[in-house]
Amino acid sequence: MKLFLGILLFVLIIVSARFRKFAAVAVLVGITVVLLVWQYQEYARDSVKSKILPVELVLQHISIKPSTNSDDYEMTGRVINNSERYTLNGLLLNVIAKDCRDNEPIDCLVVSEQKENVYITIPPRQARDFRKNIYLYSHQTIKDNLVWDYSIQYVTAE
Repeated sequence: MKLFLGILLFVLIIVSARFRKFAAVAVLVGITVVLLVWQYQEYARDSVKSKILPVELVLQHISIKPSTNSDDYEMTGRVINNSERYTLNGLLLNVIAKDCRDNEPIDCLVVSEQKENVYITIPPRQARDFRKNIYLYSHQTIKDNLVWDYSIQYVTAE
């Protein structure tokens, strides 16, 4: 059946000038619709990220400690949503682990840098505690003291 329809369309394109014009217009309209839908999806995805700015959030009591039952680490803390209108749905943290000698920030070697999603719902002007497991994805031996640095990449909100 599909083969028959393909042959029929091919014959119509070769034989009929009106069908060629119709097919060209249909292809152009289809491409335009696909591009418009794609642009709208990009706009909707970016607008979710721009409702709450990272500066409107406060991270408090952040601690990163070795987990008791595995080789990963546990990040705990509190997130405060200072937005007046929007509910926080999640945030992307950039987490950096450094091996530092004598806790001096000058003499450090970065052993891990990764992005971690924290899925949390926080209404406007409220706070929630969170817990996130962080795995270093390497089996490097930490020689000195592990120093952590973190920052908010972006926020998703509704």
